[in-house]
Amino acid sequence: MIQNPIIRKELLMGLRTRKAVAMQGLFLLVALGLIWLLWPAGGLQDIAGQQGRRILSVLSIGQLLLVVLFAPAFTAAALTSEKEHNTLESLFATSMRPWEIALGKMVGSLGLLMLLVLSGTAALAMPFLLGGVRGLDVLGALGLLLLTAVYLGMIGLLVGTFMHRSYRAIIVTYAVLVFLCFAVAVPAWPISRNLLARGGAAWQSTFHVIASLSPLEAMLSLLWPKSTYTVGAQGMPPFWQLYIPMSLGVITIAAAVVLYKLHRPVAPPRPREKLKVVERGQISARTFLFLIDPRKRKRMIRWWQNPILIKEFRTRPMLQAQWLMRSVGTCLIVSVLLMFLVSLSIQALVAESGSMISLMAVAVAVLMVALILVIGPAAASGTICSDLESGVWELIRVTRLPSWRIVSGKFQASVIPALLLAAATAPALFILLYFDLKLLPNVVRILYVVGMTILFVSTAGMFFSSLFKQTSTATAWTYGLVASLGLATLLVLLDKDMFSRRFIRAIFVLNPIAAAMDAAGNSAMQKLALLAAHLKIMAVTTVVMFLVTVARVVRLRAAD
Repeated sequence: MIQNPIIRKELLMGLRTRKAVAMQGLFLLVALGLIWLLWPAGGLQDIAGQQGRRILSVLSIGQLLLVVLFAPAFTAAALTSEKEHNTLESLFATSMRPWEIALGKMVGSLGLLMLLVLSGTAALAMPFLLGGVRGLDVLGALGLLLLTAVYLGMIGLLVGTFMHRSYRAIIVTYAVLVFLCFAVAVPAWPISRNLLARGGAAWQSTFHVIASLSPLEAMLSLLWPKSTYTVGAQGMPPFWQLYIPMSLGVITIAAAVVLYKLHRPVAPPRPREKLKVVERGQISARTFLFLIDPRKRKRMIRWWQNPILIKEFRTRPMLQAQWLMRSVGTCLIVSVLLMFLVSLSIQALVAESGSMISLMAVAVAVLMVALILVIGPAAASGTICSDLESGVWELIRVTRLPSWRIVSGKFQASVIPALLLAAATAPALFILLYFDLKLLPNVVRILYVVGMTILFVSTAGMFFSSLFKQTSTATAWTYGLVASLGLATLLVLLDKDMFSRRFIRAIFVLNPIAAAMDAAGNSAMQKLALLAAHLKIMAVTTVVMFLVTVARVVRLRAAD
């Protein structure tokens, strides 16, 4: 199998890229940082041997999260990059059989992930020096990490077979992986008041099986079987025992679909329908179906408008007006429905209406920030490198527009969609104000956090877009940064006894979700006093990234 030229090409070319070196270094740096942070003073071990097991657990979960962050970057674009460069048809013109091409792509991209996991084996073995850790524990954690790398990598490959653009494949893959790792595991966690344990046996068994799809829940149940995060249904096996056959089943199905798709002729991108331009002032049937008619002739660019901004909104599919308005409407409906569902669930758990409204404010604040963290990078990460890929940047270079105006247009094109999405969810806050006007200071603080999060995410997307020449790479790094700040930092809550209060505050001060909870009035987060420090750090970081982006644009516009 190693003689397969595609495997050799994927592995060698992947290992020689700067992206692979950076991710490898970051993977090892995080592992070493966790060991340095958790290692007991003087190397002394407790009598029960729990310290070594806790360190192993945190290291394993940390490496698992890094695999989740890196999997789309290695696998989601493996097939779409061939489609973008029109080289996939060339592969089928060789003497290789379709199954050999598919196997080469799968093994080549998954091999990079598995090498990444294997490089962290030495860090997993470090708790042996403290005692209290068995060899089976380390082997079990390593085996689960390798299985998770293949499991998540195959999902990325599966998504890539249905996409024609790498950045879209990466966005969809991140959404699927976040759902699999976190959303399906929430019913088993204390944050949902252990929803899994409520109801009858059929209810519990169903949620137990669903939660077993999460690699995070499987790792927790393997290393922390008595934790409050691993309470399953009575009579059901531990989550990790169900995760192994279920993940193998998903891997088999995904591999079969990939093989089937690659056996068929490569389908070109779906052609756009022939547009018949509707002159301004005329009324068409589509006017009654859509708020904004995409076929209507656009106005000329006015003298006071930024041409780069208008160009972004007219050429990028995600920024076109009809799709933005539909997204805003969808977010508005979803936010109202979610607030209604949250109010019903909280009312069933909390007796006092005042506490219920306060908890609803926290839920709405988390929803607004999470929505920006999920959708913001998709709109911002392709602002500059998409023009570099398509060759449009060469036209921008020869214009008379100053660099600051180009950056301003790109920045506005990144911020405006996020502002519209935030405005679509904001009515839920005003509904809460109708019931309790005392929440007005909290609502103002929530809007501060949301606004700063929009600026930070949009600037981060532009920053990575100016550093890399490919939209897929910029999208992967932007989502990696956002997911690290928004989700990975919350994992210190799994075992707060291992970390000092000062360290937890230092981690949470970077988290927009934790800052939004503080602004909304969550008592646990307000004790840490996160809001002021969070806004300052995010503001300084945003300004630095913006200035670096401006410098990069000036350099990209310079003569060769």
